[in-house]
Amino acid sequence: MKRLFQTMLFCALLCCIGSLNARAMEHDMLKVGITYGSDAVVSANLQNYDGAGSGYAFGYFDDARSFVPLGAATEESKITVAVDESSATGVVVTATDSGSVLFAFDGADGRALGVQPQGAEKPVTWHRGYRYYGGFEFLRTRGGNISVLNVVNIEDYVKGCIGWEIGGDKPLEAVKAQAVCARTYAAMQTRHRAQGFDVCATDDCQVYRGLASANATTNRAVDETAGVYLYYNDSYAEAYYYSCNGGASEDAKNVWGKEIGYLKGKADPYEANVASRISNYNWTATFTKSELTAKLNAKDVNIGTVQSVYVSEYTPTGNVYALTFVGTSGTKTFYREACRTTLGLRSMRFTTGADAGSYYVNGGTVSVSGIRGVYTISGGGTVARHNAGASDTYVVTSGGAAKLAPDAPAASADTFTFSGSGWGHNVGMSQWGAAAMAELGYGYRDILQFYYTGVTIR
Repeated sequence: MKRLFQTMLFCALLCCIGSLNARAMEHDMLKVGITYGSDAVVSANLQNYDGAGSGYAFGYFDDARSFVPLGAATEESKITVAVDESSATGVVVTATDSGSVLFAFDGADGRALGVQPQGAEKPVTWHRGYRYYGGFEFLRTRGGNISVLNVVNIEDYVKGCIGWEIGGDKPLEAVKAQAVCARTYAAMQTRHRAQGFDVCATDDCQVYRGLASANATTNRAVDETAGVYLYYNDSYAEAYYYSCNGGASEDAKNVWGKEIGYLKGKADPYEANVASRISNYNWTATFTKSELTAKLNAKDVNIGTVQSVYVSEYTPTGNVYALTFVGTSGTKTFYREACRTTLGLRSMRFTTGADAGSYYVNGGTVSVSGIRGVYTISGGGTVARHNAGASDTYVVTSGGAAKLAPDAPAASADTFTFSGSGWGHNVGMSQWGAAAMAELGYGYRDILQFYYTGVTIR
C-alpha cells in the first residue's frame, strides 16, 4: 500500500493553483470540467479501455499541464477516487474491485490529484459511460466534494466536441469551420479559471463527451485544421455559432448590447438551400393571455393581464430588436435577446399578428421598417429622434416631412401566435449555413470569413 500526503516539503516544488489565471494557450493542454460545483462527487471511477491502457500513475499536473508522477504506479485497470473522510482536502484512491488503498493525496496547498492512464501510446479511459483521451485531475475544495477534470490536448478536445456541436454528417469543409470555431473558443475561455479549469463540458461552453461523437469526418476536420485559430486585430475572435438564423445573422450589439467588430449581422443567402432538411426551421408558438401574463410575472414584470403583444422594432437585417406587451395596468418593452428568451422562442427572427414593423406615411406607399433611429419633425418644426408615445409627429424622408402612422394598436385577442424561422441567437456562424456553403463548394476559410467580419485565419 502506498500512502502519501502532500506536506509543506512539497510546497517549495509546487506552484499554487492561482497560476491558472495565465492564458490557456501558453501550452497545448486544456483542463475540461466534467463534474464540478453543485455536481461535484463524493467518488468517481476510472477504467482502462480494452487495448488502450493498463494501469495508472499518480501525481499532479504542473503549471505547463505536464504530468509529474509521485510514488509507484498501479496495474489495476479499475480505480475509484473518493473523498478522504479523515481530511478536509484529501482524496484516496482504491482498487474498485477489492477496495484496497492504492494511493492517498492531500491537496492542502491547492493542488489536485493527477491520474495518468498507462500502458498505451495514447491511452483511452472510461469515465461515467464515456471514453476520454488524456489524464484526469481530482480537485477537492476544503470540506467539499470532488471536481473531476479531463486534462487533454486541445486537438483531442476538439475531436470530442465538434461531433456534438455540428454533427459528423455535415460536409467536411463545414466541419472544419466548426473545428476552428471550437478550438478558438476553448483557447480564449477564462470564466471557469476560478474553479480550476479552462472550459466546461456542457452547452454552457461547448458540449464535450470524449470520443463518443467522433468519426472519420470530425477527426479529419480537426487534423486538417490543427493549430488553426480565428483572429481579429491579432487577438482571438470569440467564435459564437448557432444552428440556423432563418435568413439573416445579427450584430452582437443588437442581441447582447455589446459592439464586437467581427460579429456583424448580414443577410444569409445560403440557408434557404438546406431549409427543407432542418427540423422546425419554420416554427410557430402560441400563447394565451394568461400564459403571457404568467411569463412576465416570472420575470417580476407586472403590467396586469396581457392584452396585446407586438414587435415594436426590427433590426436592419429583419430580426427582432424590441417586443412590446400591453397589459391592463401598463406596458413593457423587452429589447435584444430578451425578446426571445422571455418567451422561450427558438430564434430572434419572428413576427406577431400585431407587429409594428412597417410605418406608412400619409397612407401612401412609402414606409419605414421600425422606428429605431428614425428622425421626426413635430408640428412646431422641431427635429428629433422619434418618441414612440408622441402625437402629431412626422417622418423626415427624401420627399420631405410626412405624418407617421400610429404605433401598433393594442388589439385584444384570446391567443397570440408567433411565427418565426431559425434556431439560436443569430450571432456569428450558422452551422446549417456553413453546411450549405460547403455543399456549394466553399472552403472552411470562405465560410468563416462570410460569417465573421474582418477576421484572419491562421
